[in-house]
Amino acid sequence: MFAIQTNSQPAIMTAKAVGVDVGYGFVKAVSPVARISFPSVVAPFVEDPLSGLFHDGVGHRVRLRRANGEVEEKLVGEAALRSLAATATLSREKPAALHDLMLLAAAYLAGAGDRGPFPKQVDLAVGLPLAYFRVQKDTLKKRLEGLAAWVSVDGGEERHISFGQVLVFPQGAGAVLAGVVALPGNGYLGVVDVGTYTTDYLLFEDRGDNIPRPLPEACGSLEAGVNLLHRALAGEFQRQTGAPLAPAMYQDAVEGALVGRPIHYAGRDIHLEETFMKAKKDIAQAIAQGVLAAWGGRAGFVALTILAGGGACLFEDELLRALPGARVAQDPLFANAQGYYEMVGGMA
Repeated sequence: MFAIQTNSQPAIMTAKAVGVDVGYGFVKAVSPVARISFPSVVAPFVEDPLSGLFHDGVGHRVRLRRANGEVEEKLVGEAALRSLAATATLSREKPAALHDLMLLAAAYLAGAGDRGPFPKQVDLAVGLPLAYFRVQKDTLKKRLEGLAAWVSVDGGEERHISFGQVLVFPQGAGAVLAGVVALPGNGYLGVVDVGTYTTDYLLFEDRGDNIPRPLPEACGSLEAGVNLLHRALAGEFQRQTGAPLAPAMYQDAVEGALVGRPIHYAGRDIHLEETFMKAKKDIAQAIAQGVLAAWGGRAGFVALTILAGGGACLFEDELLRALPGARVAQDPLFANAQGYYEMVGGMA
């Protein structure tokens, strides 16, 4: 349900602008020619001893060639998940090398880059969790403005990718930036973006002129997300088996529990459905209570709350009941990336 890989083949057309959301769980990219999503996981590239005999075409091999001649080859996405040396983005500040590799791969797959002797730049918009936005946005913008490499994905043509205009937005604002939300006319509009490690919440005021004005004191981040569900399932798996659940198995555990499918381990079936349902309810309630507490007395006047992010689908039932006027964004997984693209694409 959540391991979505849309338009996973490199785009043929060239994109002049791209919006990229490098999340802790998934990387999403939107351009006029493609929509891309893959797990935020990187692993060393190792030659397949079976020469691709059983390759299922899922995941990507990324080759970067820097201006100094340095060449780097990695696996990203589903292909990296299968590696014993897989590295996910777990820290509060994403390591620059991992972040930039995944961003370049997503941009390439979305059609960015040029082959010519004087390659053209592409405009880029990205986001940061609200809690880190003020501290990290200028550093991230400067770094991405200096990022450049010749990129090839899955053996495709090598294209030079560098960025002209770079815009950095707070995560969670994408659903509003995309312009697909009908503002309430008068009153408040809320956005709750449930990610892997953080949930961003924003509150906007509409004074009847269809201009959303953020209320800074009612915007922020909660250190809660899908990872809490992963931890609950991993804890129950270890309780039943005595063995830890590998992080690469977290997504399979969630998807299995969602449909009542057990995990087969050491000759027996491990059922996690009850733990899944209880944890899902408890985590959603904690998120809702944290958001409502931050909105305070304004919560009762919120006409519409947009639920975005991959976790919006996972906690949908509970959050729809708990938050005022809640509804899920039209495409919650891509809401931020789409919004970023709408902003930078209009200037390209």
